[in-house]
Amino acid sequence: MNEAGILNNKMVSVVIPVFNSEKTLAELTDRIKNELSTISSDYEIILVDDCSLDNSWKVLQQIHKEDKRIKIIQLQKNFGQHNATLCGLNHAKGDYIITLDDDLQHPPEEIHKLIDKIQEGYSVVYGQFKIKHHHWLENFFSARFQSLLRYILEIPDKISFTGFVVYTSDVVKNMVSIKTSYVNLHALVMKSAPLAKITNVEVKHNPRMTGRSNYTIRKYLSHSFKLIINNSGLPLFFLGIFGILISILSFCVGIFIIVNYLTGHTSEVMGWNSLMITITFMGGMILLSIAIIGEYLRRILTEVSYGQQYLISEMEL
Repeated sequence: MNEAGILNNKMVSVVIPVFNSEKTLAELTDRIKNELSTISSDYEIILVDDCSLDNSWKVLQQIHKEDKRIKIIQLQKNFGQHNATLCGLNHAKGDYIITLDDDLQHPPEEIHKLIDKIQEGYSVVYGQFKIKHHHWLENFFSARFQSLLRYILEIPDKISFTGFVVYTSDVVKNMVSIKTSYVNLHALVMKSAPLAKITNVEVKHNPRMTGRSNYTIRKYLSHSFKLIINNSGLPLFFLGIFGILISILSFCVGIFIIVNYLTGHTSEVMGWNSLMITITFMGGMILLSIAIIGEYLRRILTEVSYGQQYLISEMEL
């Protein structure tokens, strides 16, 4: 930045996924505009309504009517926060693209900290909260999900993922070019930017002003399941190991039955030996075969298949 704090010849885009936030949208956009006016003379704000159940879309239309730099998009159905954010990223034109939540827990006044940090040469800068003003149960599941993210994506503990983040335009171009049915922005980031170019900067986290969090225990479990299935081969790996162990066990059982038969210690039930050998051996082989086929199927789907990430109902840009 120059002495006045204004970016030279750089455009800033702010992308916000919106869901049931009619009470915070006016204040949110006003505070963002005030903050951006001290950072860049060229900016845009993109709000993506993820098919809200309240009057969020009507509020957004009024906000857009008053300021054309605020662009609004309405999705045809609820696709989830990550998909809605990706939709906004697809329409962002800025050199730096910032995302934050719609509930004012991510203070717009902290945006300059992200911008200052990314100008040090980073590609992605996540806001890191020293204290999170959530319910203790939500904090617990959020921390567990962060640990799972780091394990699955092989990320060091020093990097903390949040929804308050700034990207360079090059990273966003890479992110939106990746076609996947189940969008996880953090996974897309790890495929779009070198690890050395990703960092954190400490920012404030405000208490919730109104309503309640849309992230329930069910959603955390759902996100965890999708993360594991779509970004790792762990389930297939463990299934394969299980199939191998069962195959070995069935082989040992078969040897045991054959030895008993040869030594005269066998069941008096006709056909029991051959039946048990067949069942144990085939059970193990079936599990092993399913695991191998599943691994090939996973790789094929990864290469050639992707679904609908979002569907726009209406937009005013």
